[in-house]
Amino acid sequence: MNEKMTATVNQLQSELIASDEFTEIQAAYDALKKSLDDYKLFNDFQDAQQNLQQKQMQGAQPTQDEIQNIQAIAGKMRESKLISELMTKEKALSQLLSDINNTVTKPISELYRS
Repeated sequence: MNEKMTATVNQLQSELIASDEFTEIQAAYDALKKSLDDYKLFNDFQDAQQNLQQKQMQGAQPTQDEIQNIQAIAGKMRESKLISELMTKEKALSQLLSDINNTVTKPISELYRS
């Protein structure tokens, strides 16, 4: 990456960190970490999800027990106000990143449309 682009990307990173979307997800995650039960549940779901993804990447199908386990964890997660708040903030941050990506890649899209 050339120096000008590196400077621009670093500036964008700084602005992302200062954005409402990032500070709100950071606050929601910090609040989640303070609740040991909810935080453990969140980590258990991430671990189970990662294990399923690894299996699928290796061409293996998850067992019925694995599917039931992740469904049970997901059900418990829906009951957690802290996890729900984090998911809402993740959606907002994801939308911001999608908007940034669309703006950055717009010239490429337009190139292929012409």
